[in-house]
Amino acid sequence: MAPITPAMKRFLSAEQYAVIGKVLSDRSRWDNKVLRWYQIHKYPVIPVRPDNPSSEPIEGSDVLSDPLAIPSLPSTSVSIIIHPSKSLGILQNLFSNPSQTPYSVWFQPGADDENIWKWVKEKGLEDKVIGRGACVLRDGDSVLSAIQEDKSNL
Repeated sequence: MAPITPAMKRFLSAEQYAVIGKVLSDRSRWDNKVLRWYQIHKYPVIPVRPDNPSSEPIEGSDVLSDPLAIPSLPSTSVSIIIHPSKSLGILQNLFSNPSQTPYSVWFQPGADDENIWKWVKEKGLEDKVIGRGACVLRDGDSVLSAIQEDKSNL
């Protein structure tokens, strides 16, 4: 398990979520598992399949093809589960308009690389971007527990 960070707590405090990946109906795929994790936890979630529009819903949710079409992007935390060669461009697009950036971004294992982290550091986004092996499926429930504990200590 990854250590729980303020960025993780921020991520799981969003009003809604989006999962960017191939987001297929194949339940053995990680992007589908992450999508269902949000659904199981009763979070509003939008699947996004860049460059591959689909008219068929996935897990009961309509699929977007453009990450910038995510409604209410500033209140949306985004899970990215796609090859790093595509991830950097997606991240740069998500942060291209300073008034319409996502609440937070979580790269699932294998979706980030050093080029992404170099860009994140250059832009000063370390408090809004999670990755480097942290996984919402493995770490998410612990983060939610920590958030609840923080609330009960107020």
